[in-house]
This record gives sequence, C-alpha cells and structure tokens, in this order.
Amino acid sequence: MLRRHFAAAAAALAAPGLARAAADELWFIFLEKGRPTPPDKEAVMAMQRGHIENFKRLFALGKLSAAGPLADPAAFKRGIVTVRAASSDELMGYFAPDEYVREGYMMVNAVPATAYKALNAEGIDASKVEEVRIVLVPRSAPAPAAALKALVDAGTVGAWYTLREGPVAEVLFARSTATAALEAALAPHSSGAMVWKQWLSPGVVR
Repeated sequence: MLRRHFAAAAAALAAPGLARAAADELWFIFLEKGRPTPPDKEAVMAMQRGHIENFKRLFALGKLSAAGPLADPAAFKRGIVTVRAASSDELMGYFAPDEYVREGYMMVNAVPATAYKALNAEGIDASKVEEVRIVLVPRSAPAPAAALKALVDAGTVGAWYTLREGPVAEVLFARSTATAALEAALAPHSSGAMVWKQWLSPGVVR
C-alpha cells in the first residue's frame, strides 16, 4: 500500500519547470521508518492523501523537484525526496502539514547535497510510474569521482548526487532495471555499493 501511495505521489509531482531561489540549498532526503502507523485503515488513507497533497504543494512552490518510493531490503528507508531550502529548519517546516512526519510515522533524514547530474523535472510523463534503480555508495567504501563520472558519461547512470555527510556518500539513479549489470559496473570502484529498486515518473531518470 505504501509503495502504491508513493508511486501516486511521484506521478503527481511531474510538471514542467521548477523555480529555484538562488539562496536555497539542495537537500537529498531519505524518508525513513518511524513508529508503527495506527491500525485504523481510514486514518492511514487520510494521512496518505495529506502526504501526497503536501508533495503537490511543495512542487507548486518550486521547492520540491523529485519524490518516489524505494525498496530497501531492510524496509527502513521508504523513499527519497529532493528539495531546496535555505536551512534545515525551513526544510522541516515543509513537512509540518504532513501527518506522517509530524506524528513520527516517517522520519526525515535530510543531507545537503551536490547534484553533478540532477534528476530531470521537465517534460516528464506524469501519467504513470516506472521502476528504475537507485545506487547507494557508502562513505565507508567510496567510489572515485572519475569512475562515477565515467558511468554518467557512458549513460549507465542518469543522475548523480554527492551527499555531504552521513553514511551514504553518493546516490546514483539508473533507468535500467538490470541490477546485476549495475552491480558489476560498480564492483571495481566500490565494494559496498547497494542497488535497490526505485519508482519515479517516466522521464525523471534519463
């Protein structure tokens, strides 16, 4: 259910153009598992609707550029979001209307980031969601920047973010769903790279 909810959110966010304030910083967010949701299914569905509406609101304000669920084998990381905010306090304010976050059912793990090649936010297909791959390179087993650039230049990956702190050093996205091939391409450069399923609107990853 949660994956379908995130998929709907990702599709809802597909729209051309994104206004960016010069003072705003790019933040890469992992939405992570918090406390268990209540057993009341109607209440959970209402939270999901509010969660999606908040994403739409942030996108319309030019603050959010991408969001979608991922399949963490440990079921801890639930999705990714990229936003621009002048500070961490401002960023957390974005989620004030989101009951999932406000009540602790999801936790916001936000890290300042640099996009060497950002996820695409223009001219994307908002009618559906496609399965792609997210690659997490741990700080404990870093990959050389030259090797990651080569993967981007070759078209093996379509987006690349460097996170400035935390256990994840680099995040890449590939439109291909060939997990084994991606793992093989990364193996010579990082022994700990993880390749997981990710869902985003078609065209977000090129």
